[in-house]
Amino acid sequence: MLLVSYVGMEPKTIKLSQSNLENGTLAIMLQYSISALATVEVSVSTGYQTIPRERATGSFVVIDSALLNRSISTNILDRLDGTTSGLIFNKSLTNQGNNATISIRGRSTLFANPDPLIVLDNFPYDGDLNNINPADIESVTILKDAAAASIWGVRAGNGVIVITTKRGKYNQKPTIHFTNNLTLKAKPDQYYLPRLSSAEYIDAERFLFEKGAYNTTINNGFGAISDVVDILTRQRNNSITEQEAATALDRLKNQDVRNDINKYLLRESILQQHQLNINGGGLNNRYFISTAYDRNKNAAVSDQFDRITITANNTYQLLNNRAELFTGITFTNSITRSNITSYSPFTPYEQLADPNGNALPVYGGLQLLRRSYIDTAGDGKLLDWNFRPLEERYANTKDGLTDYRINTTFKYSLLDGLDISLNYQYERANGSRENLNNVNSFFTRNLINTHSITDGLTGDIRRVIPTGDIINRRNNSFGSHYGRFQLNFSRKFRQHHDVNVVAGIEVKSYRSDYNSQTLYGYDPLTASNQNATIDFTALYPLFYNPARSGRIPSEQMEQWASDRYRSYYFNGSYGFKSRYILSLSARKDQSNLFGVNSNQKGVPLWSAGFLYKLSEEDFYNISWLPKLAIRATYGYNGNVDRSMSALFTSTLFTYNMYNVLYARVVNPPNPSLRWEKIENINLGLDFSIHGNILQGSIEYYRKKGLDLIGSASIAPQTGISSFKGNTANILTNGIDVVLHAVISDRKIKWNTDFLLSFTRDKVTKYDFKQSTNLTVARSNPQNPAVNYPYYALFSFAWEGLNAEGNPVGIADGSESTNYAAILNSTNTEALVYSGNATPATFGSLRNTFSFGRASLSANITYKLGYYFRRNSISYATLLNGGVNAYQQADYSKRWQQPGDELRTNVPSFTYPANANRDNFYQYSTALIENASHIRLQDIQFNYLLNTGARFPLKNARLILYVRNIGILWKSTDHNIDPDFTLGNAIPDPLSVSMGINFNL
Repeated sequence: MLLVSYVGMEPKTIKLSQSNLENGTLAIMLQYSISALATVEVSVSTGYQTIPRERATGSFVVIDSALLNRSISTNILDRLDGTTSGLIFNKSLTNQGNNATISIRGRSTLFANPDPLIVLDNFPYDGDLNNINPADIESVTILKDAAAASIWGVRAGNGVIVITTKRGKYNQKPTIHFTNNLTLKAKPDQYYLPRLSSAEYIDAERFLFEKGAYNTTINNGFGAISDVVDILTRQRNNSITEQEAATALDRLKNQDVRNDINKYLLRESILQQHQLNINGGGLNNRYFISTAYDRNKNAAVSDQFDRITITANNTYQLLNNRAELFTGITFTNSITRSNITSYSPFTPYEQLADPNGNALPVYGGLQLLRRSYIDTAGDGKLLDWNFRPLEERYANTKDGLTDYRINTTFKYSLLDGLDISLNYQYERANGSRENLNNVNSFFTRNLINTHSITDGLTGDIRRVIPTGDIINRRNNSFGSHYGRFQLNFSRKFRQHHDVNVVAGIEVKSYRSDYNSQTLYGYDPLTASNQNATIDFTALYPLFYNPARSGRIPSEQMEQWASDRYRSYYFNGSYGFKSRYILSLSARKDQSNLFGVNSNQKGVPLWSAGFLYKLSEEDFYNISWLPKLAIRATYGYNGNVDRSMSALFTSTLFTYNMYNVLYARVVNPPNPSLRWEKIENINLGLDFSIHGNILQGSIEYYRKKGLDLIGSASIAPQTGISSFKGNTANILTNGIDVVLHAVISDRKIKWNTDFLLSFTRDKVTKYDFKQSTNLTVARSNPQNPAVNYPYYALFSFAWEGLNAEGNPVGIADGSESTNYAAILNSTNTEALVYSGNATPATFGSLRNTFSFGRASLSANITYKLGYYFRRNSISYATLLNGGVNAYQQADYSKRWQQPGDELRTNVPSFTYPANANRDNFYQYSTALIENASHIRLQDIQFNYLLNTGARFPLKNARLILYVRNIGILWKSTDHNIDPDFTLGNAIPDPLSVSMGINFNL
């Protein structure tokens, strides 16, 4: 017998005989081995064990450091966008729902935690993801189905992201690796958001002024009015002539506050990353030590982010290699500086600076008072009450975060194939926010003046709030202990039988603390304050309106929370001839949050999986399809809502309007409260075509969320009208397709990666009903409709405009303009289901070209089959004024004269405004848009320098990376990026990154 093997080929055993010899030569034909060439070096890390990819029955994706480092960012999760199937970043979801930043395979819960579990170096990570340095990451594994993720139990219902940091290598000389990246990002596009032009807004103000819309504010003598209303008022009072008013208005029509915002408040962002690591090892140890510094100067001129990370991982072989000790220490310190006194223009024609660049005051928005009142209030005895945005461009808030993580693992081999491991992790994070408003800031001056009191006899001013700085401090922290004892067994019997088992117990204790306080009359030199002079329970009259009163905000709060978990788990697999593999996983989680009796505090979860490598059967002879494997898994994982408790809980608040303490019920007693469970089914097909030209996988999955937390009605005589319990179910189906194609393998190499994901969810049970059709259309995710997606968009039927420019709907089956009847109807069948607000289909197409030392890749992403509700004009908002009054679309497209109803759907401008009319229009089908689009997400070019043997730099590589390039196609005709439709969101601007990395 002759055994022939070759790298990248399937080994072959041949029986030697005269019959297979030709002219003394033995002809042997080997087949390409996809497992050897593409996947055998890839391992799947579940956080409990690392298994070869070919032995995994579950659904997973492994992203190596090369793909992670293809993009440049300071956040590890940003590097996953568009690189893996089944995972989507939710960028434009309604703020009415329980939103997740990212989702893996759609929706699994309604109101519990919707985010995937993050596992870092074998332990759940409770800290801020911004603390994780991407340069330290070796690989990221996405666990998607029950067989892959159920070992994590109740925290795995939304999928698991397993992050593994870098390690050194045994018997390797010390290697120093340096990475430096510089990213330049354009200013946010202030001209992206639709709005009334200065001329349009002035015309609208003139119309409303003539109707008397501002008379109440004008007559109170102090309320903020715009420059236009001030001009029109002075003209009406004969303080200025008609010509002078016209000249002043014409000047304002030519002003655009966005120009000043771009010039004075924004800048091009500069992001810097510097990272240095040393790694290597000897005969019995290996190490990886890194340090990194990141600095981001963000778009707002006051904003800056600084982060320092230090990581040290060491592994030691002990006791003649029978024992292994791993220690890991990670330290992160970050400081974010910003100005939370955000400026939003009151009108589109505001001016922030005069021609010489001197700061000008503005009125409206943060400034609630008008110019004429401020100039005379207090007879000059008050602090300056003007708000000048240019004088507030400094960072008044500092967010500090210190995070350190210590973990250790000790493994000991008891017998051949049997070892034990002890794991322990301690994590501590301390966060602080210090908002310092110095005595010269508008915030402090305004608050002191507002609560000042005039002596009726002397006319002197008594300041209830003492003169000095005002500082608000908030501190939050958490500490967690995580321990695990695990048995590991792996052995091969009689060449064909592989048995692999892990079993263990783990415990976790987690405590979080929060406290805050505000200090008045604060002196930073002595750290003293004058809070003792203030009665925080008293009601003080407002200086500008003594008929109203208010308390001095104290914001003194302290709270803490504690969770404890205990879990038992088992995971095993059996393989026969490495061809048939059966896996089984079981886990029981217990927590102090659920149940009253001991047997109610835990939940058993399990999964089973099967892998069949059909192409390794003797009868298999499809030469063009050398790899074909089938996978199937079934099981349960779960989810937890940490805000819930089986016991009665309440929150104590400070003084109410009656000047007494009060409490609010958070959770009524619910002794039958249970964990959420998610039933998972996954069917997969793995394949490759001859020569590795095309390889990939196709998977179908179904997730059924059971006993989900939801709202339900309860008899009012209990003291409450509704409660949250296990009252809901949801069903999610989907398909994931992953394809890798080698288009060319010659001098110019061309590889293509195609990802396609299809997902659809449906709420199958929910016991609480929305009160009116308006609440359904406005906020369906708060109480989702049964048999529709969680993010279902419902709308009122649109019948166009009538001859008076009024929108027409349907009431009781007939066309109607009775908007109150339409909105308040409880007949949900009258609503139109407009579609899902999350993509039904999404994925990416990445092409990579390489020639010699150069490589070029481009990633195109797509999202299809979903919808959004675009914003349009609200005349009630326009009438009420405020910072959002002019930031609206479609004013120029409104109905203005008979016949316009044939060309536009935008209603006429009426006074007084009808809020019901506005709401009907805003939530009608007229404003539903198809969000489907395709975008060129990024392009990366890198070049490996030829440094030569004498030059100290090794593997020096230059990188050029361009991100947020633009949309290639979109379904909607409006100038809207479908990923940025919520509120005043502005698309991420174009960024260009340059980097170099090398070894010494």
